[in-house]
Amino acid sequence: MRDLYMKNRQGFTLVYSITAQSTFNDLQDLREQILRVKDTDDVPMLLVGNKCDLEDERVVGKEQGQNLARQRNNCAFLESSAKSKKKKNVNKIFYDVVHLISRKTPVPRKARKKSSRQLL
Repeated sequence: MRDLYMKNRQGFTLVYSITAQSTFNDLQDLREQILRVKDTDDVPMLLVGNKCDLEDERVVGKEQGQNLARQRNNCAFLESSAKSKKKKNVNKIFYDVVHLISRKTPVPRKARKKSSRQLL
């Protein structure tokens, strides 16, 4: 079921908690599964460090996330928090993953309608 879900998707957001090292460690297996199912190394992915409002509880450094993203074919990276007053980067996650997908698979232009007017 999980493989079918992955096969039918165009892009992925890989989220880990900055307060739990195990969630960061699990990303490698998840990424490898996505690449295996998609049968390509060119899959739009966004790496997100979540709960950045809990800076005092941080165990995964921002640099670790940035480095992992760079190592993975320049995967996009950002940190977010759904609990902060401004909902830091929550909307940006969705905008960014859609942007990554659209760069990979551009929307075909509609065929231009022929004008019935003629220039003389």
